[in-house]
Amino acid sequence: MAVELTKEIMERAFDAVGLQAAARGIVIDIAVFGGSCLILASDIRNASGDVDAVFLSGGEAVREISTQIAHEMGLPENWLNEGVKYYAYPPGNPGPYILPFGDYPRGGASAVGLRVMLPTPQYMLAMKILANRFEDDIVRTKSDLDDAVGLMKITKIATTETLVTLMKECYPGVPGLVDPLSPRMKAKIETLVDAYANASSEPDPTWNAGTGPATRKI
Repeated sequence: MAVELTKEIMERAFDAVGLQAAARGIVIDIAVFGGSCLILASDIRNASGDVDAVFLSGGEAVREISTQIAHEMGLPENWLNEGVKYYAYPPGNPGPYILPFGDYPRGGASAVGLRVMLPTPQYMLAMKILANRFEDDIVRTKSDLDDAVGLMKITKIATTETLVTLMKECYPGVPGLVDPLSPRMKAKIETLVDAYANASSEPDPTWNAGTGPATRKI
């Protein structure tokens, strides 16, 4: 049976990674994206199958340590992976504005060995809009839609104009996306705006992490 990573399990795994890294005398930096970011920073999601991250430092050490922790905690071997890297840092586009979230292990059990960063909710919203699922992947497509609506509630970016502006900021180098607005993107944004309107009576989700611009200003 696949292991579902809740916030508690994720942070225990981060503690273990931090302990191992500190024992090696190194500090690892990762930026967490995707559903795992939403689990850590908000109540939009409760669990994920893995942690989508970009290894900012200590790449090979991250892979070695995370594999060891997977065996110790009974997690999937690729529970911490860089599968999201292309979408988080696509070539020719601005990098995300990321902010510190937590140092691990928590509680001063040892020196810090892992620093976790998160993007702002604006960038997460842009990533959700960019996401492409196969048309028959109904469950994940619905999950992406729900995530995006939650992020629209948090950021208050909820009109066609503001969503297009956000995509232009985050992905100006992706051809056929918003300049000019592609039919596919137009349909996706219209669907999101309608879904947001239909969710107006539902409670707004929380965001318990850093906020700021979507992209890193150079």
